[in-house]
Amino acid sequence: MNLHIDFLRTFIAVADTKGFTKAGRQVNRSQSAVSMQIKRLEDEVGKPLFERIGKTVKLTTEGSLLIKFARRIVKEHDDAVMALSKPVLKGFIRFGSPEHFTAGVLPKLLARFASSYPDVLVEMRCENSDKIKESVDRGELDIGLCTQISEGGQVIYHDPVVWVTDSGFIVQKDKALSLAVFEDDCIFRSWAVEALEQAGIEYRIVYVSRSISGILDAVRAGLAIAPIVKSNVPPDLKMVGIENGLPVLPISNVVLHTVKAPTPETVTCFAGYLIKAFREKG
Repeated sequence: MNLHIDFLRTFIAVADTKGFTKAGRQVNRSQSAVSMQIKRLEDEVGKPLFERIGKTVKLTTEGSLLIKFARRIVKEHDDAVMALSKPVLKGFIRFGSPEHFTAGVLPKLLARFASSYPDVLVEMRCENSDKIKESVDRGELDIGLCTQISEGGQVIYHDPVVWVTDSGFIVQKDKALSLAVFEDDCIFRSWAVEALEQAGIEYRIVYVSRSISGILDAVRAGLAIAPIVKSNVPPDLKMVGIENGLPVLPISNVVLHTVKAPTPETVTCFAGYLIKAFREKG
């Protein structure tokens, strides 16, 4: 049995998107090419990997077993390719990101990049998305992440904004909803307030912070609920939504902005690490 790496990559895409057409967009192949690769993988395994249900698919028992190995195999393969093909880099990168990513994907990514490229210094600045984009446009930053709808840049991830609360949360219709939010210039705050006002839900802002850790601490204390991106929800808190009478919040685009061409090789390499880290989250 020989499990072709491209077939496994397509297999993962189909499992994640639950459809051949969406998977094709993700791996940049036609629907027929995706179908052919899945058929060849099933022939190699000797068992069906998906069960067709209308226009969607779901993993069979064998598919559920294989998906765990497939993710590890593809990740190890990509890490090996990156390690063997990485250039020798030296230099300095000025990087900007909203603060809430420091509680999510960035710490491990920065550590991994520093280990791979010890001669490249990454200076990180935490600002809101508007300031980051402006700084990149002015050449004050080499690369920046923005968590909002913005012009230009490369969308590398879609992160739903959700309501998060402690385990004892109950919506009380006769009381205003207590909110913990970021400062005025945060798009998550604006989306939350607009959604509550459109739904006719009375609210009051009881805690304001620029720090994601401060917001989460307020939620843990039972002081308020908060609108944050799904990727930031810690295991000790829970997501609530329409089943609790709360409005659905928008999906945040994670957008990558880099300095205008010619882009330094160090920045291009770091951008690749960012894109890979977010794809692994999805």
